[in-house]
Amino acid sequence: MAVVAGILAFMSFAQQTTHAAAAEVRVILNGKQLQFEQAQPVIKDGRVLVPFRKIFEALGFQVKWNGSLQQATGTKTGLKIELTMNSSKAKANGKTVTLDVPPQMIKNSTMVPLRFVSENSGNTVQFATKGSVSTITIGSGTGSGNGNGGSGTADKAEPYVVSGRVVDPNGKPVAGAEVFADNQLLYNSNLTAVTDANGYYSIELPLLATTWNMGGYYDMKSDGKELQIKLESVTDKPFAGNTGAIRNFIMRPETSIGELYVYSDISDYFSESDILLTVTPIVAGKEGKPITKRGYNFPGGFGLLELPAGGSYKITAQYAPEGETPQPALVRVRYTKEYKDSTVFTFSTLVPGIERAEIEVKRQAASE
Repeated sequence: MAVVAGILAFMSFAQQTTHAAAAEVRVILNGKQLQFEQAQPVIKDGRVLVPFRKIFEALGFQVKWNGSLQQATGTKTGLKIELTMNSSKAKANGKTVTLDVPPQMIKNSTMVPLRFVSENSGNTVQFATKGSVSTITIGSGTGSGNGNGGSGTADKAEPYVVSGRVVDPNGKPVAGAEVFADNQLLYNSNLTAVTDANGYYSIELPLLATTWNMGGYYDMKSDGKELQIKLESVTDKPFAGNTGAIRNFIMRPETSIGELYVYSDISDYFSESDILLTVTPIVAGKEGKPITKRGYNFPGGFGLLELPAGGSYKITAQYAPEGETPQPALVRVRYTKEYKDSTVFTFSTLVPGIERAEIEVKRQAASE
């Protein structure tokens, strides 16, 4: 019995020793290993947590701790990161991002997700395990840290991570675009990220056996109007979480469709196809080149579809049945009170990527 007890004791000690050794985590920043004097980095649910003050200061942040809110804040030029204890919601420059593992107190130390803080600072993060030691290498990326997930690279997939870049049609980076990973297993469990100044983003995925689809939007202002543009995926197909993926996007302002619906006034019904429309874009307060044409039927209504959705438009109309001399007509934004010779309209969002406006037309002779 004594021999058995000794063997069991030895096995228990060996397991404890192996567990402790496996828990060793080294963090390398720009080629030098960070020294953590008190609390050490830990791996929890597959994510590395580190003491918040040490990592923030090492990355050049000024650190602030709000005890009443249980909130850690790091600020430096062009970037502010806010993390709240035990909350899966963090903020990068005011944009809310969902964390896979929340910041938390471990042995009286405030511990925060290493990858989230590092990548939001415009750095690359690489994870490697050799024997009983896990090494996380943080290096300077091309991102400047103006949004979530500036990975600085977008060419190599990493397990349980999706990353990439958003650019415009000319290849220039798009900062502030929102990218989301849509979990195909669980409803309404999307994860989001915001691109940094160089257009990069990165999203950590939970350790689930599921597939993901990617999408995104960009909120653009045009003539004082907010326009939400759907991002175009370069590789539009799902991927497995355990393989990770690179998913890049193009932001095309012209892909936001402007649907102009045209109606005849209810008290003066006539065929909308008898209306000749003149639509003039207004850019920076100046009128552009007018477009004159008849509307046409499309699924859901009658009017024009090919108008870019950004900005404002001036519209006039003529009652012009085929073979007859055109007569002036009056126009108004639908459901407003007054008909005029011309009016100005803007599009409003129907669904992301599709903008809609409605115009009513009334013949001049029937306007009294």
